[in-house]
Amino acid sequence: METEISEKLGRSLRRLFRKTRTSSRASYTAFDVSAGCAFGAVLEERLKNMEGHIEELKGRINGLIFLLVGTVLVEVVMRFMG
Repeated sequence: METEISEKLGRSLRRLFRKTRTSSRASYTAFDVSAGCAFGAVLEERLKNMEGHIEELKGRINGLIFLLVGTVLVEVVMRFMG
């Protein structure tokens, strides 16, 4: 009696698992990650703005580093030539 119940339960679970696995593949939709409230929208906008400022700052710092390295190289070449 117990084996019949366990076999029946096993078959039911396999059928249910197969149905959920095939239906989840067919009904896949994109996940919406946009903010759900006004505060979240403002926060997201401010973070994007801050990312832009950080990228600009990184560009300026890289420019200064290259300028400094170029200046040092010119000084080294000038000392060897002079």
